[in-house]
Amino acid sequence: MKQFNNLVEVIELNAQNIPHQTFLEFKEERYTYQEVEEKSNQTANHLKKQYGIKKGDHVAMMLKNSPEFLWIWFGLAKLGAVMVPLNTSIKGESLKYILNHSDSTMIIFHSEYEDEIRKIKEDLYSLKSIVNCSTFINGVTKETMNDKPASIINQDDPMAIIYTSGTTGLPKGVILPHYTYINTGNTFVHRMMNITTRDKLYTCLPLFHCNAQQLSVMGAMLSGTVLALSERFSARNFWSEIEKHNATIFNYIGSMLTILYKQPVGKADKLNTITRAFGGAAPKEIWNEFEERFEMTIVEGYGLSESATIALCNPLEKIKVGSIGLPVPYVDVKIVNDKGDFLTPGQEGEIVIRELQPNTQFMGYYKMKEKTEETVKDGWFHSGDRGFMDTEGYFYFKDRIKDCIRYRGENISSFEIEKVVNKYPDISECAAIGVPSELSEEDVKVVIVLQKNAELNYEAFIQYCSENMAYYMVPRYIEVKKSLPKTATERVQKYELRKEGIGNSWDRVANGIQIKI
Repeated sequence: MKQFNNLVEVIELNAQNIPHQTFLEFKEERYTYQEVEEKSNQTANHLKKQYGIKKGDHVAMMLKNSPEFLWIWFGLAKLGAVMVPLNTSIKGESLKYILNHSDSTMIIFHSEYEDEIRKIKEDLYSLKSIVNCSTFINGVTKETMNDKPASIINQDDPMAIIYTSGTTGLPKGVILPHYTYINTGNTFVHRMMNITTRDKLYTCLPLFHCNAQQLSVMGAMLSGTVLALSERFSARNFWSEIEKHNATIFNYIGSMLTILYKQPVGKADKLNTITRAFGGAAPKEIWNEFEERFEMTIVEGYGLSESATIALCNPLEKIKVGSIGLPVPYVDVKIVNDKGDFLTPGQEGEIVIRELQPNTQFMGYYKMKEKTEETVKDGWFHSGDRGFMDTEGYFYFKDRIKDCIRYRGENISSFEIEKVVNKYPDISECAAIGVPSELSEEDVKVVIVLQKNAELNYEAFIQYCSENMAYYMVPRYIEVKKSLPKTATERVQKYELRKEGIGNSWDRVANGIQIKI
């Protein structure tokens, strides 16, 4: 296996060795590895000549999944410039905050986001160029220079600033060096999924998130195989897109598996070409049934933007259902208590991660030294996630620490509640939160999205909950909504739900429904 320092080296070597091999399939479009080299060179030269972009400059990208996203990312990489990919759902104050905080000198955007950018244009103090993607790409196609940019890219040069989804506060800019993309991609290919040139990697996850970047794109690049790219996740179109591309691997996140599982069972379920899927938060309750129904293997892992996407993963040869796996080779992972003491197997605490190899984790939060020092203590990154380890060294996720519900002295995992509730036939997805209780601490509330044309029988639902979870986990409040507020990476924004409090919920206590204690 050749050792690379950065993405630029991978692009150039693939163009030399496998120029006619397809790299990208997007809708009806196809692009070879030779075209990747040409388009990235042309884009880099256009950025440099027309807009003055140079090594170290920050360029924001408000782009949906598309080939243009890739050409601009690769062009920036060749210049040594830093991409700042924006969540395409953000707007207003959040958009203004990130653009200003990131010190981006240029933004390239798809037309549908132009109005949001124009609204805040007067308050953006670092931007010198605001460019529609169509205008930009048209300029690149007229660009005749196909020379390789003469930039020297080091392992520790920043590749990207990925802003966290801000589920618990202001977004933080996670600085990822070039080598994280090589290291994480190689780990995904060779140690986690055993990817070969016979595989096709499908992703419908957003390219502005490091999962799609470091696993799907880099996975295809480093194995010399095909990336099948979709604009977005659609439960209705998911399996038809898999069939169209003959994809063998996909990545999941958040509630994707639950949503797919809830679709009507069909004869074609077992006829798909997928052999394995990688992701996080696969519900233990449907894990085996999902694998059997779709004849595939679920490979569960765990990571954050700060850990360069991956820190833990189940080995293919020994997967433990419900576990988030073992540490990947270049990190150490432990469980600690509030004092920072390491805990023994079976004890619950915070998951912490330490880099064992340079440039394999994030470099800190951009312009947030205090927040970086608060999060990284004595070399250990504190994830904010609660879990435990078993005697074989496998780790298990329990909940976000801030999502833990406190009820009459009990710490309740919202994640555990959601796993049970999502199993209920009439429910598509849900979120469990704590709301203030008149008896101090919190009561449990679940916000539910129903299956199409379904109605909820509240008493039957409470009976189901009382039979399948501890009494103190049974929801007091239930609210049915058409949808849950989410980030573009399918993470529920629970802080938005907590703002609503009890709201218009159905109240089990007020309706006289008793449960056994």
